[in-house]
Amino acid sequence: MSAAEVIAEIESLPVAERAAVVEETLRRLGLSDKAIARRLRRIAHPEVPEDFWEGMEDVEDGRVVDMERVMSGEPPPRDA
Repeated sequence: MSAAEVIAEIESLPVAERAAVVEETLRRLGLSDKAIARRLRRIAHPEVPEDFWEGMEDVEDGRVVDMERVMSGEPPPRDA
C-alpha cells in the first residue's frame, strides 16, 4: 500500500478514529505520552497562540515562580 493510499484511507475515517491513528503513529515513532498529548491539543486548537501552550507546559512541568516571591523582589530559583 502506498503512502497516498494510506492517507486516503485515514481521511475516510471518522475524526475520533483519525485521532487514534495519529496518536498510535506518534507513539510508535517514539514520542512520549506527554509529548503526544501536547501535540494533539495543539492540533485540536489551532486558534490558541503558541506562547499560551508554552506557558501551560511550564506550569505542567513545574517551571513556575510563586507570586509572593516575585512581588518581594527575591530572585527566582535556578534549575538544578
